Amino acid sequence: MEESYEKQMSVGRRVARAYEEFWRKNQLGVDRKGKVYRTKLPRERPNADFVDFRNLQRKVIGSG
Repeated sequence: MEESYEKQMSVGRRVARAYEEFWRKNQLGVDRKGKVYRTKLPRERPNADFVDFRNLQRKVIGSG
């Protein structure tokens, strides 16, 4: 049981690290030929007012 908990914590840390790394990288762009490239524009994190509409229905159902 302890090993499973440690493994979950390790996965959680890796996910958090990957999430932060994603936001540190610049935006991607696509040229006229369809080739993907990294721009010089930084990614913008969503603000605190961001609403995830994919999970909105579940939250509304679960809160009642």
